[in-house]
Amino acid sequence: MAVACAMAALLLVATGCTTVVPGSATAAPAPGSSVPGAPGAPAAPPDARSGLDADVLPNECLLNAAEFGDLVGLAVQPPEQGTIEREDGSVSASCVATAGSEPVAMLNVYAVRSGTPADYVRAGGDAGRRELPEVGDAAVVIDTATGPTLQLASPEYLLTILVSGGTPSDDAWRTAARAALSRLPG
Repeated sequence: MAVACAMAALLLVATGCTTVVPGSATAAPAPGSSVPGAPGAPAAPPDARSGLDADVLPNECLLNAAEFGDLVGLAVQPPEQGTIEREDGSVSASCVATAGSEPVAMLNVYAVRSGTPADYVRAGGDAGRRELPEVGDAAVVIDTATGPTLQLASPEYLLTILVSGGTPSDDAWRTAARAALSRLPG
């Protein structure tokens, strides 16, 4: 529930702003991933989905407005790095693309605490997810309550791209994924 609330808050917050939202002090997993131990969460090897470190890049805007626009099928404003401050004082960041005043896509970059980003992506459950071949070290598209989410592994990072209000084609996902991967440091 806290993960769903955090995702909804991220989509509702205006880009470039800070706002206080309800939440808990626990770290949220990548959008679309399950919370270990939550009801209905698929079992995974303990080291494969051990946890994520958020906000590992100061700016997660690895896609420009045209690339986000192609992904969501709308003209979008230049994406901006935004932050959310929760009631517990924790702060998280995300790159948000908006169409008009509505957030339509979000990109986050994480580091995995153990194993590789590809291990993390592959260790997720099977329900509501499908592989997206031919991009990154591993990639899956996950159906979530807030919209389809791409989990994408590079050698060093796990990227998530959430789209709200539409379903991109596999070619659109791949194009956005390749563009984002090409801008990662290292």
